Amino acid sequence: MNDRVNRSTVIPIADGGRVKQKVRSTPKGRPVDPVARDEILALLGDAPRRRDLLIEYLHLVQDTYGHISAAHVVALAAEMKLAMTEVYEVATFYHHFDVIKEGDPVPPPITVRVCDSLSCEMNGAHRLAADLHGIAGVRIAKVPCVGRCHAAPIAVVGQNPIDAATPAAVREAIGAKAIEAQPSAYID
Repeated sequence: MNDRVNRSTVIPIADGGRVKQKVRSTPKGRPVDPVARDEILALLGDAPRRRDLLIEYLHLVQDTYGHISAAHVVALAAEMKLAMTEVYEVATFYHHFDVIKEGDPVPPPITVRVCDSLSCEMNGAHRLAADLHGIAGVRIAKVPCVGRCHAAPIAVVGQNPIDAATPAAVREAIGAKAIEAQPSAYID
């Protein structure tokens, strides 16, 4: 066998009770887009490629490009030597990440996430989300609990949570481009 062949490309094949080894002609999974690979390499630089840093690296991609493309998922997985599904599952688990599939449009520059948990729904989240639709350059997304039930309904403009959100308060934050998280009133 060629020493340059990655052992993960060897496929066992049953042949009349015997097991033969067949070398896969192409790597399993999606090919890495060279542009996405270069972008990931530039973002990570000399940082270690440890799996416990995956969320931090996903934040880097999200904050740099405003979304995480499918090509970035594949390139990050390859660079970190993780399964693509593992990177995808982590990225899609958290509502902060905007994972974009091939062919889907890039989201607008500002995303407003309206919590649709029970507390928020009971305090008008459905109506809030409906009242916010149609704002130019803004995507409205209903998301599961953001952990601020004490101040429902909650809208998160970019990364800035708006407690007891009203359409006016959310529109004001959008107009001021107040998309960064503010220091919490609970921290002294």
